[in-house]
Amino acid sequence: MRIRLLSLIGVLALLSGMAHACPCHDEKDPIKVTLVVILASEEGNTIDPRLKAIAQEVQKLNPNLKSFTLKHMENKSIKPGEKVALPLVENRKIDMVIKHGADKDNRVSLCVNIPNMGELEYQTVCGKFLPIVTRCKTKAGDRLILAIRVQPCRGD
Repeated sequence: MRIRLLSLIGVLALLSGMAHACPCHDEKDPIKVTLVVILASEEGNTIDPRLKAIAQEVQKLNPNLKSFTLKHMENKSIKPGEKVALPLVENRKIDMVIKHGADKDNRVSLCVNIPNMGELEYQTVCGKFLPIVTRCKTKAGDRLILAIRVQPCRGD
C-alpha cells in the first residue's frame, strides 16, 4: 500500500510537471509587442536620449547614420496566429504575426512584413528590443529603423 501511494505521488508530480512544460504553439495568451519607429539620418549628430543604446548598436554596422529621432512608439497585444498591421511613416505599415509565445528558452517567434524588405521571420528573446534597419527611406531621405520587443516572458 505504501509503495503504491509513493508511486501515485510520483506519477502526479510527473503529470504536474508536464502541465507546465506545454508546447509553446499551444499557448493562447496574447503577447505584448512594443514597436518603436525610429528615423535615422546621415546629417547632423542628434540622438534622442531614449535611443542612445539602439543608436550605438545600429552604428556598429551603419556608421554613416548620425542622427536618431523617435517618430512614435506603439504597444499592441497580439494573440498567436493573429495578423495585425501597425502604422509606420508616410502611410506605410508593418504587418505582424506572432507564430508562438515564449518557449522554454524564453524566445518568441514572429513574422513581420516590412516595406521594401518583404517578409522576415525570426525568434527573439523576451524583454529585449531587436533593431531592424530597413531599406525604407522617407521622402526627406531618413532611414526607417524599427525596434521590436515582445513580452510577457516566462518567469515574469
